[in-house]
Amino acid sequence: MAASDEDRAVTETVLIVDDQEVVRDVIRISLESAGYTVLDAATPLEAIEIVRDGEEIDLLITDVVMPEMDAFELVERITSELPNLPVLYTSGYTDAGAEGPFIQKPFTPAQLIEKVGAVLAGTPARLA
Repeated sequence: MAASDEDRAVTETVLIVDDQEVVRDVIRISLESAGYTVLDAATPLEAIEIVRDGEEIDLLITDVVMPEMDAFELVERITSELPNLPVLYTSGYTDAGAEGPFIQKPFTPAQLIEKVGAVLAGTPARLA
């Protein structure tokens, strides 16, 4: 790890929304190991409740296809309360990234950390 990477203190909180527990666990463990604070929700409605509870959230990572509502409706509802919240969409479908920053499943922890850092920094990150 480069010295500049080690010097960067991660202080952001990320909310993960995915209906698959194993996916949430992999994302949570990957982000926590990089120093992020992680909140997770198994459903869109659970995520909305977390937001309404007043949790500080710096980034939303959401699966595109879920029960209850899709990611686009979820993002619309959450950003009505947190208007400038950046969003990273995830999906196993290649055409799901049209709405904003996107990472296709499956991805490695390193790819996820790179993409999250880029989204939070407001810079584009290309993943092979």
